[in-house]
Amino acid sequence: MSGAELPMRPSYDPQSLLNAQPVMVAVIDPASYTIQFQNETGLQRLGDLSGRSCYEAIAGCPAPCAFCKMPQALSTGEVTVNEVCLPNKQHLLVQWSKAVTHDGRTHIIETITDVTAHKRLEEAAQKAEKMEALSRLAGGMAHDINNLLTVILCASEHITHRMESSESVVDPVRQIQGAVDRAAELTRRLVAFSHHQMVQPCQLDLNMIIHELNPQIRSLTGTGISLQMTLDAKPAPVLVDRQQIEHVMTVLVSNARDAMPNGGCLTLSTIVEAVTVDIAREQAVKPGLYVHLTVRDTGCGIAPEVQAHLFEPFFIRKGEETGRGLGLASVYGMVRQNGGFIMVASEAHAGTQFTVALPRSELVQPWVPPSRAPVSAGGETILLVEDDEDVRMAVSDMLKIAGYTVEEASDGMEALQRLQTMTSPPNLVLTDVMMPRMTGPQLAKQIYAMMPAVPILYMSGYADRILEPVGDRMLAFIRKPFTSKELTRKVSESLNA
Repeated sequence: MSGAELPMRPSYDPQSLLNAQPVMVAVIDPASYTIQFQNETGLQRLGDLSGRSCYEAIAGCPAPCAFCKMPQALSTGEVTVNEVCLPNKQHLLVQWSKAVTHDGRTHIIETITDVTAHKRLEEAAQKAEKMEALSRLAGGMAHDINNLLTVILCASEHITHRMESSESVVDPVRQIQGAVDRAAELTRRLVAFSHHQMVQPCQLDLNMIIHELNPQIRSLTGTGISLQMTLDAKPAPVLVDRQQIEHVMTVLVSNARDAMPNGGCLTLSTIVEAVTVDIAREQAVKPGLYVHLTVRDTGCGIAPEVQAHLFEPFFIRKGEETGRGLGLASVYGMVRQNGGFIMVASEAHAGTQFTVALPRSELVQPWVPPSRAPVSAGGETILLVEDDEDVRMAVSDMLKIAGYTVEEASDGMEALQRLQTMTSPPNLVLTDVMMPRMTGPQLAKQIYAMMPAVPILYMSGYADRILEPVGDRMLAFIRKPFTSKELTRKVSESLNA
């Protein structure tokens, strides 16, 4: 084939090709750092920067940037890359490559990719992994501590009952019981942070809850702080535990008050808004409609380095209050447990804004306080299932003193075996939630299939899942540690349900 017969090579317009690129491309004179050309993407994102130095126009620097690797690209002829964080927190991936034109002139092709969204997702994922690791640690510790506190509380009660005539013994024991109560509050907040708290979610209108809490909120803020409420005109239905949402409100309002020691303005607002796919991905939640509760103050603000650790347990300690250092950590866990997320925005001396976003529920049902059944024991038989021997002995003693007959099992498998040998079904099964071989919920399903009339009462301070009622029975549980009075009341409620 002769040269005249060779197929013609297609011609391309380089500028059209560069304009079609989704990344920002600039041609730079390496001698003066002057921008000679920008593609269409660069013009749209940065504006026309022709004739200006790249370090001044793009990075806002008075001299060539410290992160610039253009000299290396010139000397080696290889592509150099660097990830850059600009003062406005924009993250850019910059590539420099050497290009020599037909006339012998040397140029630098600078390619800029905005990786800000990717970087935020990466940072959010790292933070979520860290918080999840902390929550597992906190939950595991709280589970073991609650078992120990249950034993201590039971033993101290027995001593008190037997030695009521001796003040020298009773007073120290009461001090022990008081310490147990304070320790129990700490573990409850640790469990709340781990979002493995035993809860009873129900459908509530958040606007109505705020109206009902208005007297408590005004009492918390005091007289030096003005309170403004801007609540959505439409209902703000959410599926949450009533006690949890009250705790969230109390912590956020208390923190806002503490940030304004010289007075100020506290604003509470609600609005129903859609959470986009991008925000949902960043917050690790499902997209859709969310009820946003905003608590805004005009206080001193929170430093950026503190904001980065704001929801970690014990990062901030203040005063001598019970559970210090766990307020915001517990709020974080409660919001997460209910499928939501929490955001904070703050500037020094310009106030702070916390926004809690909870999935919007479809229906609203009025919250009904739990009824209090009369406490009585008529010799009913209770099957007690608990893997911790010390806890099992302590709870068994409580029940026997209250007048119940107690059958014991160390786990779910043994409980099923014990049921097969009992002459008649127990009146109640009192079971721990977290046990080896078979969990409390797994045992409950087995018992319901065999004996649907036998009620189940869970006891735990920690659960690795949201508990659900078995069959047509109401979910019943009691938090560890508990007193004998609390236990007998809960047992009586379950028997009379």
